[in-house]
Amino acid sequence: MIQQYSEDEFESFMTAMKKMSDILCSKKPDYIFAPILGSVPLVDVLSIMNRHFPSENLEYPPNSSRFLKREEIINKWYSNFVEKNYQGKKMSIVCIDEVISGSSATKGYDEFYKTLYDLSKEKGVSLERKINYEILGIGEKPRSNKRNRSFTKLVNKKKAKVLETKRIITADNSLLNPIRLKKGGLNPQGRQVYLPEIEFISYPQEYLVFLYNVATSIGVNPDNVNPVNIMKMQESLERYLRD
Repeated sequence: MIQQYSEDEFESFMTAMKKMSDILCSKKPDYIFAPILGSVPLVDVLSIMNRHFPSENLEYPPNSSRFLKREEIINKWYSNFVEKNYQGKKMSIVCIDEVISGSSATKGYDEFYKTLYDLSKEKGVSLERKINYEILGIGEKPRSNKRNRSFTKLVNKKKAKVLETKRIITADNSLLNPIRLKKGGLNPQGRQVYLPEIEFISYPQEYLVFLYNVATSIGVNPDNVNPVNIMKMQESLERYLRD
């Protein structure tokens, strides 16, 4: 089996993920968003680190440029999420995400607040003051060593925080991500785009070894470790995309 990461990269990744776990425990957000294309492995790691991780508060938005008709899909998902879950009181949301340039995380943030603005006009209530959305990212340096300027502004305004690692070992690695989405063809740039539907969930040996390494590194019995929220992933996508 080809080694997916070095020991040094793994230790750096785990240090950043432990910080993420500690911050989530401290903040206790009402909801945790885990973008379906990149954050599923992060959820499995957090669940191993904290046996009380609030997986019941997790939602999986289709927040990625790799979705066909992204803006239409994510605005519908966000709108239905707010309609179904906002009860008039203050609500806190933390989106856990992979951050390299930060452009995708920024777009998700902007689209969320655009949805709140549109709903506020419709309802006559200032939802932007009632619902707080923050980004908590695990990050590696982009090739240019500079992140998206808009994302940097969010960091400076304390709307985003990045926990740096030498390498996000799960990023863009199908062997370390169990989700397989239905393909939607190619975009104008020739890049594969996807539909917001899970075709199947696969746990290759490399992913199981990864979870084993996570467990043993923090002193958890690997025999008691399992991926979480298998049914919730599809349910979260479908529930908030229904008409």
